[in-house]
Amino acid sequence: MTRIVNANLDRLKLVLAFVVVALHCKVMGGNDTTLGYVLCNGLFRVAVPVFFLINGYFLLHPLQSSAGYWVWLKRIIALYVFWMLVYSPFYVTGPSVGALLAAVKQWFIGFFHLWYLLGMLGGSVMLYVVRKRPAWQIAALALGLFIIGLLLQYARVYVTIPQPFLQHFNQNDYTARNFVFMGFPFVALGYLLAREQVVPRLSRPAIWALLGVGVLLMVAESLFNLSHTTDRALNFDFMASLPLVAPALMLLALLYESPTQSTYLGRLSSAVYFAHPLFIYVAMAAGLAYGNLMALVVAILVTAAAPLIIAVSRRWRFVL
Repeated sequence: MTRIVNANLDRLKLVLAFVVVALHCKVMGGNDTTLGYVLCNGLFRVAVPVFFLINGYFLLHPLQSSAGYWVWLKRIIALYVFWMLVYSPFYVTGPSVGALLAAVKQWFIGFFHLWYLLGMLGGSVMLYVVRKRPAWQIAALALGLFIIGLLLQYARVYVTIPQPFLQHFNQNDYTARNFVFMGFPFVALGYLLAREQVVPRLSRPAIWALLGVGVLLMVAESLFNLSHTTDRALNFDFMASLPLVAPALMLLALLYESPTQSTYLGRLSSAVYFAHPLFIYVAMAAGLAYGNLMALVVAILVTAAAPLIIAVSRRWRFVL
C-alpha cells in the first residue's frame, strides 16, 4: 500500500531545517546585532518545537500498541546512536578520565543539535505513560512543565541563585532544554491535536491570526530580552510565545494539505538537519567566520551532500 504524506508538512520541515542552519551560523550578526538577535534568539527558535509537534502528531498510531511504539522507539534510538557516533570525533578529546566522563555526559545530553533526538525519545516515553489520560490532564501537565522550563530559562539570564552549585547548574543549556520541559510538552501537544481530531474544526483565518499575534509577541519578547540582558551570549531556547507560533505553523501546513506519495522532501529536511554541523566545521577549518557567508556555504554544501545521505539511508534506515 502506497503511503500518502502531506507535502506541506515536509516543505515546512525543510524550511525549518535551513532556519536551524542559519541560526547555528549566526546570520545577520547573530546575537551581536538587533536583527540578528531577533532572528537567532527569537523567530528561529520556533524550529525544534515545530519538529516536536510534528513528531507527536504522527505518534498517534505507534502509541496505539506497545509493539508499534517499540518499533518506532528502536528506530529513533538507532538514529541517535548513529549520529552520535558520526560526531564522536568532535566530543571525544582524549583517553583521560576527564575526557571519558565528558564524552559520556554528551551521550546523556546530546551533542550539539542531537539533543533534539533525546528530547523526542524522552518526551515520547513520558507521553506513552500518560497517553490514555484525558486530554485536559495531558495538556495541563505539558503546560506546567513548559512553564517550569520557561522560568528556568529566564532565571538563567536574569536571576543569580545564591547557592553556587544551583547557579552553575542553571547556566547550562540542558537544564531547561531537555525532554522533560521542552520535548514532552510539544510532543504531547502534537499528539493531542491528532488524537482529538482538532484540525478539521479549525479555520484558516483563525490560525493565520494566531500566527500573526504569536510572531508579534515573539519579536517583542526578543527585543525585551535584547534590551535587558547583560550577556548576549546567553541563548533563549524557551520563549513565552512559542506555544502560539509553533502550533500555528504546523496547523497551517495541515490545513493547506498537499497529498503526495513522495517522501523525498522529508528525508531532505532530516539530512540537512543532522548533517549541517559537519559542514560548519568544514567552513570553520577553511577560515570562514560565523555569518551570512558561512550560512550560504553550509547550506549549499549540505544540500549537495544530502542526496548521498538519502541514498545511504535507503540501505541503512538508521541514517535518517
